Amino acid sequence: MNFHTIDWIILVAYLSVTVFIGIRAKKYVENMEGYFVAGRRVRAALGTATLIATEIGIVTFMYMGELGYVTGFSCFFLGIVGLIAYLIIGKTGFVVSALRRLKVITIPEFYELRFGRGVRLLGGIILFLGGVLNMGIFLKFDGIFLTETIGLGEDLLVVVMIIMLLVVVSYTVLGGMFSVVITDFMQFVVLAIGMVVATVATLMHVGFTDIANTVVQQFGEAGVNPIVNERFGWPFILWMMVASVATSALWQPAASKSLSSESPEVGRKVFLYTGLTLAGRYMIPMFWGVAALAMFGNSVSPSLAMPRLLGTVVPSGFLGLMIAGMLAASMSTYSAYMLAWSSVATRDIIGPIRKQELSEKTSIFLTRIIATAIGIFLLVFGLLYEIPATAFQYIALTGAMYSAGAFGCVAAGLYWKKANKVGAFSSLILGAVAPILFLVLEKSKDALPQWSHFLIDVNISGVLSFVLAAGGMILGSLLTQTSHPPVAIATFEQEAA
Repeated sequence: MNFHTIDWIILVAYLSVTVFIGIRAKKYVENMEGYFVAGRRVRAALGTATLIATEIGIVTFMYMGELGYVTGFSCFFLGIVGLIAYLIIGKTGFVVSALRRLKVITIPEFYELRFGRGVRLLGGIILFLGGVLNMGIFLKFDGIFLTETIGLGEDLLVVVMIIMLLVVVSYTVLGGMFSVVITDFMQFVVLAIGMVVATVATLMHVGFTDIANTVVQQFGEAGVNPIVNERFGWPFILWMMVASVATSALWQPAASKSLSSESPEVGRKVFLYTGLTLAGRYMIPMFWGVAALAMFGNSVSPSLAMPRLLGTVVPSGFLGLMIAGMLAASMSTYSAYMLAWSSVATRDIIGPIRKQELSEKTSIFLTRIIATAIGIFLLVFGLLYEIPATAFQYIALTGAMYSAGAFGCVAAGLYWKKANKVGAFSSLILGAVAPILFLVLEKSKDALPQWSHFLIDVNISGVLSFVLAAGGMILGSLLTQTSHPPVAIATFEQEAA
């Protein structure tokens, strides 16, 4: 490995500066909006940088690299699909502009405006559970990356995970969204430099011709065509086409950047500008994974191949900068996710079940406690849980647990006058059924009858989550128009007053 003294100096110096700035951001937290959505003062350039940094942490590099290692170039289509999804949202303002106009802080707040407090409570519970499970593998994968690239060995994995957790929790818990936004801009810059350095170093050691030949030899047509690749196929492609729009617009950590913007128009532009970089941000770590296959063959575990490649080919000095960039991105992801899920727990689960509204001081205090608890869960879950399929498919499926129902509720709630409370409950529940069944049944698949094996096909489960959620909203609403007439947002607000 090429990680030496100069790399340690770069890494420690960068982390120290980041934590200091993040903690100093506490003085800008004047109230609840300041803590949760940065006072809604984020402009387009800063919002774009912070969203990009949030969306691609070490775990993103890891599961994209793993995907490249096991599928070749065929996984590159995910970058194109994601690019199209972001451009659709960015050009039209689909969902995100309306939510920013309503000045909600979390997605479930919209459920209450449109469908009532009970829907908000259920939606908050599903969002919290799905979100925390989604990031359950982050800490372990980040620890694997660092131990491999630095050359620390598996024995120090737990130590690395604990140190990372302490760093992220410290400035996220204290500074809230201000810490996230301020440090994200730094991380965006360092990350961009690190990705360029790592890609150039990879190409200097593994020629593109050798990489292309390896893909052909290992996978044949499946290495370039996702339709014939056994890990993908049409169910996966259809799932990703729908999920990319739904998750991009409604995944709380990403949506919070639009909700933090100074206007609905700026929130739309944040998605537009972010989308322009998305294909490259997906394809570069995927390419590293394919290069690792060319360099190591099948002799390395898929989750270890990409970080081992980078630790081998990136020269000392640049390796420290690259890892600092990776850690920077990862810290952005953790901070945004932990703040998102803890704020949902406080505002959308604890808040609705109390008779008296939580004060701003109490809301911030509870959010900090829950964020710390989430961090502890990440450590335990990451060490104990073995993920099914690939890491990318696990993350996509746990995301669908929430986003399928949320898409049905928010899209219908904003654009379909007949959407009602029964449809919303049905959409949320049915959207979560298929992912939950997969996660539960996959662990006992040998005991299942043959006819039920489609439930443990991760791609089928992903498609089903959106089909069931849409069906629940449409049928549930149409069949109960008389007993539960739809309530418009403005009408609901007048009644509440």
